[in-house]
Amino acid sequence: MDEREAIARRTWRRTAVIAVVGLIVGGFVGWVIGHDDSPLLGALTTVGFALSFGGFAGAVSIVVSSIGISTKVRAPMQGLPRPDRRTIGRAIKTSAPIEPVGSKLGSRAVEQARVMAVYQPLALGQFLLLYLGLIGQQLPHLVRDDPSSVWISRTLCSLLVVVAVVTTPVLMRSSRRARRYVRLASA
Repeated sequence: MDEREAIARRTWRRTAVIAVVGLIVGGFVGWVIGHDDSPLLGALTTVGFALSFGGFAGAVSIVVSSIGISTKVRAPMQGLPRPDRRTIGRAIKTSAPIEPVGSKLGSRAVEQARVMAVYQPLALGQFLLLYLGLIGQQLPHLVRDDPSSVWISRTLCSLLVVVAVVTTPVLMRSSRRARRYVRLASA
């Protein structure tokens, strides 16, 4: 396990704890604010605050930890001409190692795939936690009396869910391809 993988593991452990604490604190704050409302609105307020606090706290935790990794994402590609960068990108996408593996371009491709394999799951987690926080803020507005507030909240929640459903498999597939490339090139 290299340094980036160790950072990623610590980030996931820390984020889980921070997100759970955020969920608990947010749930308490939502209950305090919404317990006088109708049962449905009170429940949505409690859940919404819990999701918001937990999602945003977790996303911030990942952002802080991944700043160091994100600067290294571009490092293997720096100084390469555009055709070589495309070759590396295609090789990782198709999981076809660049021959010879020990060449300068081949070793840069392996390094780029290693960085992507560590960074992309963090980016996906950050993305999903951020969206969870945004959707949590909108939950109490889904059943308000103001029709414009309800319409905006429903539209925003629907768009966020659609984007998350479309983007999540793309990022997961890209991460799997990067791990597969590292495994094949290292064999």
